[in-house]
Amino acid sequence: MTSLEMRPLRAVDLAEAAALCQREIAYLPFSEAILKDRILDDPDFDPDLNPTVWQGDRLVGLACGAPPSEELETAGGVKLFAVASDLRRQGIATRLFDHIEDRLAGLGAGESVAIIAGNNRFMQGLDLRYTEALCFLEARGYERAGDGMDMDVDLRNTPLDTSEKEEELERDHGLRVRRVTMDDYQQAWDYVAREFEYPSALATAPVGRRWAYLATSGLKLDPPTLWMAEKDAEFCGFAVTDVAAPERLGPMGVSPEVRQLGVGTVLLKRALADLRDRGADIGVIYGAGPYAFYARTVNATINAVFWRLRKPLPE
Repeated sequence: MTSLEMRPLRAVDLAEAAALCQREIAYLPFSEAILKDRILDDPDFDPDLNPTVWQGDRLVGLACGAPPSEELETAGGVKLFAVASDLRRQGIATRLFDHIEDRLAGLGAGESVAIIAGNNRFMQGLDLRYTEALCFLEARGYERAGDGMDMDVDLRNTPLDTSEKEEELERDHGLRVRRVTMDDYQQAWDYVAREFEYPSALATAPVGRRWAYLATSGLKLDPPTLWMAEKDAEFCGFAVTDVAAPERLGPMGVSPEVRQLGVGTVLLKRALADLRDRGADIGVIYGAGPYAFYARTVNATINAVFWRLRKPLPE
């Protein structure tokens, strides 16, 4: 067998990387553009945390890691890995993970998480349909630290009109929902970072700065995909699509003082209607929670369950 060479992922490798992921990773869309956005354009991209393994000119393995970020409230770890099916169980994944975990330990990270590291993520954890990957991670010492789910919404048959509810909100509460633009960037960032900086019913850990990063990423798309609720010129809720992945909704959140008014319902339906109007038949609610709200409001159904996995690293 031709010897194997490991080297960092480069921009010129994206076509090969996309082809490997398309062959070996089901349930997710992959393209050069998606990989560039999820990996190279991650604000904390580190080439040393993104090793690839080559057999001659053939890419046979890759793993994408990310360092911990206090600024954006993200853990360090691995967010994607793939090995050519004909070369599995020959130590390629072990070699990739050894490299990433050693690098993370060298950076002072106390743990490695999978598959929920970094800012520009592929998944909210390991999809349990990837049985072989779960077995590999558990054998390396990764343990379950939480769970989550994605939910599907049939955009063709789910009522998404909000005009009547929006008239009520504006008439009775002086509140409106609108698509925001880059002119609103700083106010949107400040609102999300401040409002969701502390654990709440929506999140068990602070997510404010990370959610602010994701929400304002929607302003860079054409058209912008960030919807905000506002009252008295102050924001009080948001929903964004296409920042976690194409045709996915999330994150979204509503300020406590307006949660019982139906603001979340309007934001949710507005964002899903936007996906529908751009040609999507199915909208995916990314990392859905609380799932009962989505099931009741837009007939959402669970399509994937994730485990969040973590492994302590040596000091």
